[in-house]
Amino acid sequence: MIVAVLGILVFLLRETFPLFLPPRPAQTARWQLSQDERPLAAGLDPSRQIGFVVGSRNLEFVHLDTGRRLQLAQAPSLAAGTAAAWVSPSGERLALALSDGTVVTGRIAFDVAYAEDQRQVVPRVEFDPPTRVAPADDAIQLVCGDAGRDGRMAAAVVTRSGRLLVVVRAQQRALVGPARLTEQLWDLTGDLKHPCSAVAVGGVPPAIVAGTTAGEMVEWRLADPMTRPPLVRAFAAASPGTPITALAFLLGGTSLAVGDAQGSVSTWFKVRESNDMEPVFRRIHGLRPHSAAVVHIAPSQRDRQLITVDATGEVAVHHATSEQTFWTRRLAPTGVRHLAFAPKADGFLALTEANELVEVALHHPHPEVSARTLFGKVWYEGHSGPAYVWQSSGATDEFEPKFSLVPLIFGTIKGTVYAMLFALPIAVLAALYTAEFAGPRLRSVVKPVVEVMASLPSVILGFLAGLWLAPLLVDRVVSVAAMFLLVPPAIVVSAGLWRVLPRRVRGGLPPYAELAAIAVAISIGVTAALSWGPWLERAAFGGSFRTWLTSSTLLRYDQRNCLVVGFAMGFAVIPLIFTICDDSLSSVPESLRAASLALGATRWQTAVRVVLPAAAPGVFSAAMIGFGRAVGETMIVLMATGNTPVMEWNIFTGMRTIAANIAVELPEAPHEGSLYRVLFLSGLLLFAVTFAINTLAETVRQRLRARLGRL
Repeated sequence: MIVAVLGILVFLLRETFPLFLPPRPAQTARWQLSQDERPLAAGLDPSRQIGFVVGSRNLEFVHLDTGRRLQLAQAPSLAAGTAAAWVSPSGERLALALSDGTVVTGRIAFDVAYAEDQRQVVPRVEFDPPTRVAPADDAIQLVCGDAGRDGRMAAAVVTRSGRLLVVVRAQQRALVGPARLTEQLWDLTGDLKHPCSAVAVGGVPPAIVAGTTAGEMVEWRLADPMTRPPLVRAFAAASPGTPITALAFLLGGTSLAVGDAQGSVSTWFKVRESNDMEPVFRRIHGLRPHSAAVVHIAPSQRDRQLITVDATGEVAVHHATSEQTFWTRRLAPTGVRHLAFAPKADGFLALTEANELVEVALHHPHPEVSARTLFGKVWYEGHSGPAYVWQSSGATDEFEPKFSLVPLIFGTIKGTVYAMLFALPIAVLAALYTAEFAGPRLRSVVKPVVEVMASLPSVILGFLAGLWLAPLLVDRVVSVAAMFLLVPPAIVVSAGLWRVLPRRVRGGLPPYAELAAIAVAISIGVTAALSWGPWLERAAFGGSFRTWLTSSTLLRYDQRNCLVVGFAMGFAVIPLIFTICDDSLSSVPESLRAASLALGATRWQTAVRVVLPAAAPGVFSAAMIGFGRAVGETMIVLMATGNTPVMEWNIFTGMRTIAANIAVELPEAPHEGSLYRVLFLSGLLLFAVTFAINTLAETVRQRLRARLGRL
């Protein structure tokens, strides 16, 4: 058994360890490009087999496996020469600013063909008609584009004189006939107080964001392609006088990565500061800065990773959510002009100032996992502030995974505490009664019945709790609370009346008369609570406790909540604690009882002050073992809590525990993915907690046993 437990531990460690391994980048190839023209941008196909370079007059494709060049036929529109180029992060769209002041947009497709059982990737380029944007004497220095999901294509250019121009193309569908292409050109220069130094187009909702030489960012809303983009606001994004040098929207279009001339890198997204205001951009995450100005930002199309390049050629790989910087290296002493992140985030392609093309493979499957994202507060997109959040999956690949284990740990503790508050007093007092006060015949009936309770499958208890008990308690919460107030006094009153009876009368009653009297008292208390509960709810809570709870205390009532879990899981834990406590109390030497009774103590005084302290090691072990049983419970909390990973002690809300989360998430977790390994990490955490609880219980039991062994 020890070997089996150690094997489980080793397996959990083996599945968890890769989460914390650093990335393994490796330079795979370096190619020298033609010196006849100046390359402007680069890109990769999804399989990382073909890279392409946008030159001043043509598009050149390179087979990265063999280094073989494939130069496509030059498009007629590129005869004037390209002054600036933009390639989308996916490598499927591009925008070219020509030397004569026109802008050309295009699409790049990589067709897959099979010849002689060999897979071949064949590139294909399609260009749209050119659009005159600026006069030829005002050369375009910067271009950025975005392909909207509705078929819209927008491109923003910055000219040598500092003008910011935006051209928007959209397909307008007609009821009859083909779609009509509309095109609009807007001059946004008048909204800028300082010259534009960087620009980004995209986001959700679509927007144009420009960075200025004074450290400001200016935002325009890009909604209707037929109307001029309205100015939203201008705000400071860097130190005064520090130019914004690089902008890029991350995957999903919510976060905006910003780099400035001092080398700082940060990510921003919109936050609603109050209910009556529009959301505004705020600086959320700060990343490791560069020693020189940031010249380019390449976002990943798989997650929230991004690669930044500074003016000295230093390349850094970051993750925005975890705020980690995994790898930095200076790829070229002359600097890096452009960088393209592979669509599968397994490498990147760098275009150096020396007209070299450098391919780097990158193996880092779990960049979003760190100690901070697992156990610390993180400010996620769409949230108003840092929080502990567990939300492992979403509707699209653009979803930002949230792997905080804190809500699961809190839910485990919450469910266990409420279950033990219900189970521990009942189990210990019941064991004390059967061991010290019940007759042999009653004991021979009670103990086997309680042990049979332990054999009930937890799935049955969870089924009854979720589908029968939870709906039953919805309209009887006040009645249940009244039971806790009326039943104990009823038992105390019945016991007092029993003692008032003359000894000869009590002696003539059957052995079970005392229990029958207590059962009658409990029945009276329960009946009174059920009868008075509706009247009390109308008198004190205006007729509806749930409505009063929400309106007066801002707490909510979920049908499946911790009250239900406390009853169901407490019912499952009671037999275990009862059995161990009963055995411990029965093992106390009879000489201790006889000595106490001989000195004039009553049976109750003997049980509480002599027997219970002597059996304290066993009682403590029972409590700890019951606690460990509740911590690892799966089916009851899975079916009776609603599995909401919230962090509040409200007994009328649910929670999500570690064990239930593993049962829910593991069947759908991709093998060896981040979620898969985080679930094994949570299992390792559960293993460690139960091991610590059992070790603590055994240590305390041994010390109490040694201390009380002298009695």
